[in-house]
Amino acid sequence: MRRLAFCAFVLAASLPLTGCGITGNFRNDVGYADFGPQGQNTHREIGLSLGPLPLGLARMFMDDDPELGPMLKDLRAARVYVYEVDDAERVAERIATTQSELIADGWFPIITVRDDDERVAVLTHANRRGELRGMAVIVQDAEDLVLVNLIGEIHLDQFDAYMASLDVHAPSIAIDPATLQAVVR
Repeated sequence: MRRLAFCAFVLAASLPLTGCGITGNFRNDVGYADFGPQGQNTHREIGLSLGPLPLGLARMFMDDDPELGPMLKDLRAARVYVYEVDDAERVAERIATTQSELIADGWFPIITVRDDDERVAVLTHANRRGELRGMAVIVQDAEDLVLVNLIGEIHLDQFDAYMASLDVHAPSIAIDPATLQAVVR
């Protein structure tokens, strides 16, 4: 219940900030994932960009939370987009192109899951020192497309907490930080 109240508070507090520049412009950040336009065959239901100010507010309220506190400490921004899908096949083709473009831009796929009509892809991006500074999560099924981009210091061992805090239903995975190999639990 506490997590739900927190998410509602952050969402309500940050919505007026999303269009005013306080959330930050992270397009030149190494952790920024360019998902490209999702126009045809989709209808955006949610477009949320949380930058330093909303995440700072969240840190103040969640600092003592053993799961969310450490995760929020190192995040600089979070972008979440949810689309309703009209033509799942065409959207899947466009997402495959987007994923290929991210890989060409230096993103590293750590997991790709295809289960019937559901597809999940998780990619990370490192800075020049090899430190993970971005995570992109793409979840698509016949009805919805969810795009998540976390910008900041990424801790792969906290993947489940990242997705749960954003209320994104992704498969539970374990990741070996040394090899970046992922296993679906």
